[in-house]
Amino acid sequence: MFTILSIQNIKEKLIINKQSIKNFPKSVSFPFAELYKDIVTQIKTVEISSECILFDSVESFNQTKEFSNPDYWSENSKETIKNFWFFAQNGQGDFWLFDNENKVYFYDHNQEEMCTQNFTDLGLNFEKWLQFAYFNKQLDEIYETEDEISEELKTEYKQRLEEISGLLLEKHPFEI
Repeated sequence: MFTILSIQNIKEKLIINKQSIKNFPKSVSFPFAELYKDIVTQIKTVEISSECILFDSVESFNQTKEFSNPDYWSENSKETIKNFWFFAQNGQGDFWLFDNENKVYFYDHNQEEMCTQNFTDLGLNFEKWLQFAYFNKQLDEIYETEDEISEELKTEYKQRLEEISGLLLEKHPFEI
């Protein structure tokens, strides 16, 4: 029942309503993955699933700029925050971000302080995050029609989730 979509299929879905290109400011020197730059410069911010709202280039720049303010961060994280980019959020105020090596992290806003030690590594890069987002969308659609998930579907979901990332399954911050 659950399908992990190809990156090409996901890209086509995201840029079906292609917008005019909005490049990042020239002052941004972050080492973005080409796929990330290609997608977010052509879209408006989009809710892929309940847990994955992908920012367009302008919103991701603004969020990263806002959270780069050293006043947000614990003393030991003020320098390292420059190595992170905020690219998405969920509907509860939590954020998805990646580092300068394209490794994706989850940040729960309920943490006591904002520091890099509170970023959860889920074994994802941007491509795998997109697959997770569309995979999670399928779970959302089942909730919408059936109002609950059977144990059989939960088991299948978890098995397929592990195909995307074993760490994602182990540290998945959301209830299934």
